[in-house]
Amino acid sequence: MSRAAVWTLLLALTGGFVDAVGFLALFHLFTAHMSGNSVWFGTAFGLGDWRLGLHHLFPIPLFVIGIAAGTTAVELAQRRGVRARFAPALTLEALLLTAFMVCGSALIDDGVLRTETVPGFYAIAALPALAMGVQNATLRRVAGQIVHTTYVTGVLQSLGEGAARYVFWLSRQAGDVGYLRALRASPAQLDLQAAAAAAAVWLAYIAGAIGGGFGHHHWQLYALALPLAVLAIVISMDLARPGQPPDDVAQPMP
Repeated sequence: MSRAAVWTLLLALTGGFVDAVGFLALFHLFTAHMSGNSVWFGTAFGLGDWRLGLHHLFPIPLFVIGIAAGTTAVELAQRRGVRARFAPALTLEALLLTAFMVCGSALIDDGVLRTETVPGFYAIAALPALAMGVQNATLRRVAGQIVHTTYVTGVLQSLGEGAARYVFWLSRQAGDVGYLRALRASPAQLDLQAAAAAAAVWLAYIAGAIGGGFGHHHWQLYALALPLAVLAIVISMDLARPGQPPDDVAQPMP
């Protein structure tokens, strides 16, 4: 596995974990899955529940701001010749998550965040949404495919498309050289590699969500120590072996 692939899986694990913890602690607010927030926001507005709609609208612009901040951090690091160009953005993400864990833990009551004022609640809830936006702007390509490590809709699309193209390739190759030789050549087939990479990212994200649910149940926001440890590993890898991971492409996000 390439270094970019390892990083992608670790960050997907972090994304699923943080989103699960935030969902449980912040009254079903997604801190990474903005499609879910968008649907919830639109549905609530359609039903006339403005308070619920605004609750789910809140993290969306913050996520975008986080993406802009992460993109800026990576771009500035690259332009200034910083070899470990992902470390600044991931350090910012770690600081935001640490602030959420420390500030929020003092206000957790029966598993959810309860503050004396509404602005106080959303000031704390903004931290993980910003952090997930920052993470989403770092590593973006593995096995030739655009990937996002804080949500998996696009990952599942890559999985389905890659699998379908591989089936067509296998059928053509089997007609030419037979199924046995086609299957032997399959590991080098790019569409199969892309589908496998997408499946691995999805599984990592689900594993993170399972860990987040379990961790929140037992340790509440202190469970975020695990994704923080994962981020520390990725940052250390970037610092120890500076340079652009081979599968990542320094391009504006699509």
